[in-house]
Amino acid sequence: MSTAFTLQLQGTTWVCKNQDVIYDGVYLFTNQRGLSKTALMPPPSIPATWISVYGSLTISQVGKENPNGGINEAGLVVEQTTLWSSEYPTVDERPAISELQWIQYLLDTSRTVQEALKCVENIRIAQATSQLHYLIADRSGDYAIVEFISGQMFVHRRPLPFAVITNTAYGDAIHDLKAGQSEWASMTDYERNSMERLQTVTDALASTSPMLNAGNVMKLFDLLGSSSRPDTVYSLVYDLEHSEIHITTRNHANCIGKIRLKDFNFDKSSPAQVLDVQTGWGAHRALVFQDYSAELNMAAVRSFFRDPVLTSVFQWEISEELIHHIAHYPDSCV
Repeated sequence: MSTAFTLQLQGTTWVCKNQDVIYDGVYLFTNQRGLSKTALMPPPSIPATWISVYGSLTISQVGKENPNGGINEAGLVVEQTTLWSSEYPTVDERPAISELQWIQYLLDTSRTVQEALKCVENIRIAQATSQLHYLIADRSGDYAIVEFISGQMFVHRRPLPFAVITNTAYGDAIHDLKAGQSEWASMTDYERNSMERLQTVTDALASTSPMLNAGNVMKLFDLLGSSSRPDTVYSLVYDLEHSEIHITTRNHANCIGKIRLKDFNFDKSSPAQVLDVQTGWGAHRALVFQDYSAELNMAAVRSFFRDPVLTSVFQWEISEELIHHIAHYPDSCV
């Protein structure tokens, strides 16, 4: 499910996100600049290759290098929500990458939305396990919504009637809201909930309060709360101007952590950092990172792919060999 949107207040660009999923694991990873990477793609696909130009801080439920979203040190944010109607491009001559590592690729290589959109022309998403659409925003206030419909990439560029994605194709959402539709009785519960959350956010953004206009982080979390679901596992507010992430989780609803990118060393000679957001709260509600290790990543990857609820829902059969391969993949980024 999930909800993501961007807005500009008092000259600062914000991106806000609710992650709705039936799984509590939440990890933050730092990603170093200057690393050579090859996409985690099985044959016969030709994997994309690149060098990380920018350091980043990513949030993931699936392990390092497979982010759900994140921000890089240039102030670019990439987020996503589920879109079940997504159809990624068919096989062509372009190198391939997974739907989550696509996010890492953009954060590694792009400073602006314009650069990101240029970069994705050269790769294609393949071997996807999730159908997603994406929200990309940069420090200047530029943004884009990227979707894959019937195998073609569609880019919705600023200015748009609203910069919000839930779980409805953007064109369909615009059509319904412009038509003044506010009752979706003929839809499935899933479709109706998506449109209700989207309308909640668009209505709030259309009548922003003075407190919201002042860029009050708590008010942004209140807006996220109004569009949350019972399975919202974490909520994020990205401050692109100051390269910060504010985060709260369902298990720590009374705590909001603030992470500043300037507190990390993204040089390739320095060790990456990792935080288990559900267990890493220290004194005074501070979030405490530790040095990254393959063992910690293995615990994150195995926890996700061996979760009984997720396994039941997605009916996947993931071998220990594959889990080991995914968990140790970051070791190949040198």
